[in-house]
Amino acid sequence: MASKENIHPQRTPIEKIGKSKLIERLLSGQDNSLCDNVSSYQNTGGSLFTSHTLLLEGTDFNLVYNPIKHLGYKAVITSLGPIYASLHTPVAISVRVGLSARFFTEDVEELWEGMSAAMREHNIEVSGVDLQPSLTGLTISVSTLGKQQKELFVQRKKVVSGDLICISGSPGAAFMGLQVLEREKRAFEGKDGLQPKLEGYKFILKRYLSPELDKTLHETLLNNEIIPSEGEFIAKGLSDAVKRVCHRNGLGAQIYLDKIPIASQTFNMADELGIDATTAALNGGDDMLLLYVIPLSDYEKLSKELPALDIIGHLTSAGSGTMLVTPDGTPIPLKAQGWSD
Repeated sequence: MASKENIHPQRTPIEKIGKSKLIERLLSGQDNSLCDNVSSYQNTGGSLFTSHTLLLEGTDFNLVYNPIKHLGYKAVITSLGPIYASLHTPVAISVRVGLSARFFTEDVEELWEGMSAAMREHNIEVSGVDLQPSLTGLTISVSTLGKQQKELFVQRKKVVSGDLICISGSPGAAFMGLQVLEREKRAFEGKDGLQPKLEGYKFILKRYLSPELDKTLHETLLNNEIIPSEGEFIAKGLSDAVKRVCHRNGLGAQIYLDKIPIASQTFNMADELGIDATTAALNGGDDMLLLYVIPLSDYEKLSKELPALDIIGHLTSAGSGTMLVTPDGTPIPLKAQGWSD
């Protein structure tokens, strides 16, 4: 019979190691010191961009079905998205984590392992790490600094009506993945204690639990001399991202429903749960996609060189509103959570 110690491996209280030493352990093997200041890009002729992400347990994630390692990876990706959307290159990252008494050293190390994987993948330096006590579970704060060369900054054209709206993947999949997890959680916690059934949902589960961000898209755009005039990170739904772009530039937009690349797995899951797939694509969160506004003059190059980007609509004149156009040509006002219009 296995001993109790083998079933329940020894856990190390964080206070036994101490905050500073735990941070040093997390940073071991990396050329970084314990510094709370984000390094700056020493080129006054360029452009800087800072992205901040705050993830709260119970609001942004549930540790019942969010593996803590995947959560660390996702937290970094969430912070990198706005950097890439703004055509900047991420260079430094700073992390703050709030921990309640139920978390142990091993939990923090597992979280950091996921974060480190994302940092290595995107070639980012760590400029600061801190751990703080929390009374409300796990809180993750990530700040990322991006830079952009002056040559690129001055080439960006002004956003105008007619510019193409493009996205880097299929929206709604992450939301449907979350619905699967919530459904199976309820079944497991029910009186019969049914075991989760997650087979057949790999694509949508991955899009929610461990989304990837294609940094080569950023490079491909620049290599083909296609410079977006605007960009937005799709993390709170496609409608929200389109409205943000229109609001910043005082323009309207037309998004064509039949051009939105909704994945077949998203449609299948929506049918299974009785949810409208279009609503999921427009208003579901955690998609981790990039939206770019690209000048109409680049249409030929865009179609030939960037099949990874789907053209889903275009900007329109001020005052025309943000519209979803159905296949029969009917315009419907685009709605998004947090927007009154």
